[in-house]
Amino acid sequence: MDETKTISAGKALAERLKDKDFGEIIPRQEIEEITKTRWKTSRYYGAISKANDILTEEGKRIAPTGKGGDYQILYPGDYSDAYVQEIKRAKKCVTRGDKIIRGAPVNQMTADERQRYNNVADFHNRMQAQISGSYVEVKRLAGKKMHPLEAGLQ
Repeated sequence: MDETKTISAGKALAERLKDKDFGEIIPRQEIEEITKTRWKTSRYYGAISKANDILTEEGKRIAPTGKGGDYQILYPGDYSDAYVQEIKRAKKCVTRGDKIIRGAPVNQMTADERQRYNNVADFHNRMQAQISGSYVEVKRLAGKKMHPLEAGLQ
């Protein structure tokens, strides 16, 4: 994948989307035309990721609609859900890392390698606890807001 082309495609997409209204749908064909890429390619998704980075700095964000490659400008109230999804993705990455660190052949490592492994494993355990706790707390906070009087009745 030519990263320079992906970055410029992402910039072009962000430029075209920055003036669109919240909730507006961006059809896959329009994205393909702007980015000069085809749907379901790494360059297509890379351009969307780069555009999202740029748009986020300007107070907008796009997310898939679930309908064949179409995207939508998120409404302001949808940002909490988008954040929860990112935390969920981080949790999955940490879980995959956990499988790697737990499956390491420690008994075949040299003393230096084992020391490095222990340092990484210790850090991993702390990070896994933080991510798991954060995920639970963010899900709780992002849930339906209750009126203060309703909360007091529970």
